[in-house]
Amino acid sequence: MSGRRAARAAAVALVVAGVLLVVVTVTMVLKFRAGDFKDAEVWYDAGRRVLTGETLAQLPHYRYPPTFAVLVAPLCALPFAAFFFVWYGLNVALLAVSARLAVRLAIPEGEAVEARYYWLPSLLVAVFAVDNWFLGQTNILIMGLMYWTFLEASRGREWLGGLPLGAAIAIKAFPAPLLAYFLFRGRVRLVAATVLSCGFFLLLVPGPARGFGRNLAEVRDWGERVVMPYLSRGEAGDWGQHSLDFGNQSLPAVARRYLTRVDAYVAARERGTPMYVNFVDLRESQVNAVVLGLFAALAAAFIAACGWRRPRSPDVQAVEYSLALMALLLVSAISWTYFFVMLLLPITVALRLLKVPGRLGGFSAWALRVSLWGLVLATVLLANHYARAMGNLFWATVVLFAALAIACRDLRRRQQMEQPGAEATAGVESR
Repeated sequence: MSGRRAARAAAVALVVAGVLLVVVTVTMVLKFRAGDFKDAEVWYDAGRRVLTGETLAQLPHYRYPPTFAVLVAPLCALPFAAFFFVWYGLNVALLAVSARLAVRLAIPEGEAVEARYYWLPSLLVAVFAVDNWFLGQTNILIMGLMYWTFLEASRGREWLGGLPLGAAIAIKAFPAPLLAYFLFRGRVRLVAATVLSCGFFLLLVPGPARGFGRNLAEVRDWGERVVMPYLSRGEAGDWGQHSLDFGNQSLPAVARRYLTRVDAYVAARERGTPMYVNFVDLRESQVNAVVLGLFAALAAAFIAACGWRRPRSPDVQAVEYSLALMALLLVSAISWTYFFVMLLLPITVALRLLKVPGRLGGFSAWALRVSLWGLVLATVLLANHYARAMGNLFWATVVLFAALAIACRDLRRRQQMEQPGAEATAGVESR
């Protein structure tokens, strides 16, 4: 009976996915006809400039290194209409690939994989995926590259694992903090491979198309506009006040909305009455100190959950990757709504842990269920600007992070009880 129910659920999910895809595709056609091109127009403009030899420096709205403009340039040889829908189709395919990679990470090889592990996590991040498609953004591509790195790292192929992560950082610097996680785990070869790969995609790949001197100048321009303001002042590049808009769900943005009197409507198209959600009005130096303290607390929570040694089981490893990914979303200067499509892996891992009988204690399982329903509630509340200003997705991610951290400690403790001699054996392994 359960098998028949699962088959019926999978069939219903397939129909729902098909209907959703048709609706989204029709909407994309309508958006194109209305001239609502969003970031697809930015990529096309950048790619065309590569093809015609024009400069990328100070290109409005292009806040990325030249790498992605060069990689997307062959598609930009097409008419814009063809590019628009090809890029949309690629993003749909990349979501399917990412779902497959998430399942490979969450479920050990050789075990049967139920269809629910593909459709249910994808359904729970569908709003964020559609947001990526409507905006024409690159985050689904970045997600797939990061998942690929996790998969290769879990197989011990660190030199290969650094290749996609380096490409992701060269396209969009957002994943760079993951290097701190891999250094913590002593994966020096993966970090070295990432740095080499990033240098290759950042400096060598655009060189023949842009000229090495011009490309270096454009990379420097990007660093001065985007990277240095964050490293020196904690600001999100050249976003300015726009980075404090209610749509930004990162820890630094939510903290600043809570701790300073900033209008959370700074980027709204139709500004009515200003919206403030602050509890106090601190100086910038005080806010920075609070944010750094919260970063430290997040790192301490990660270490308390995962321990100092590398995971010894695929389950714990998958949870650890999920925690690292959520920490990345939280510490980023910018985490717009569409960034949270990357919760695909944590959701898949959480559902997997809940499915296996006896894998978790009662409190861990309860915490995971609460966190998943909390994410559903936060997704529904996206329609409310005040809820977004208060950080609804931020808090949902924090709760999911806490639930998976509790589950990670539970898994590690149970493994130690099942294998009392394993701890002594593992002592020879470095972090």
